Amino acid sequence: GRKMKMFVLFLIVCCFVVTCFGICPSADLTGDCRVDLADLALLASQWLNDETPEGMVWVSIDDPGVQGHEPFIGEMSKYETTNAQYCKFLNDALASGDILFDGYRVIGKYGSNSGVDYINQPYYFIGGPAQITFINGTFKVLSREGNDMSNHPVSVVTWFGAMAFANYYGWRLPTEWEWQAVADYDGSYNYGCGATISHTMANYDNINPLFLSFYPYTAPVGIYPAYGYGICDMAGNVYELTSSCQFENCNPDSDPRVYRGGSWGSPN
Repeated sequence: GRKMKMFVLFLIVCCFVVTCFGICPSADLTGDCRVDLADLALLASQWLNDETPEGMVWVSIDDPGVQGHEPFIGEMSKYETTNAQYCKFLNDALASGDILFDGYRVIGKYGSNSGVDYINQPYYFIGGPAQITFINGTFKVLSREGNDMSNHPVSVVTWFGAMAFANYYGWRLPTEWEWQAVADYDGSYNYGCGATISHTMANYDNINPLFLSFYPYTAPVGIYPAYGYGICDMAGNVYELTSSCQFENCNPDSDPRVYRGGSWGSPN
């Protein structure tokens, strides 16, 4: 997933937070389009927890948007969120009491951040495609076949887990149309890397650039050329979550969210 920067007093915060976005005030940190005590509480928690994940690189964007939809004015992270960055979040959230780990799942609970940082679907660490494990009370990034997976994009995270990561550091996920405004760049959008796509531009179609023996066949973030405003991997590698619901009358607890950008296994 990708995050955006959301509050002007912060320096660089994470791919999905915006300084001034749509009709919501820029100081709205909780995403309810109001500035109230909940936002003040979240701001205070951010001042106390100023050690955000390393490697966050932000790109300033002022895009008029896709016709009929909102613009993007703010900052988006240059790279997809990595295993190392998500691993730091899990350890931070575990220490602050915002999550529990039952041996197989990360379960969010009301905690010291905003009260809404939760992951209420399973996130499996034992076996399968997860690149993060839990050893001796600490979340750690795995190595695969001699490859350090720290700089690969995190996988198997639910929408709730992506929201929790963003909220914890005062960021947010983009809407579907904010994401496309950035991907569209100059109006020639077919893919997140431009009007055409090839295996020199993006990781897709099971190309498996590291010749891994089992999925996910991810690549380190940033090894493919940046496109448009200078963003990497908006096409391929892993799907990118947005805050938008697939249905007009959205049930926030159960309805699926919009994914964009395709993944390592997506066809052309």
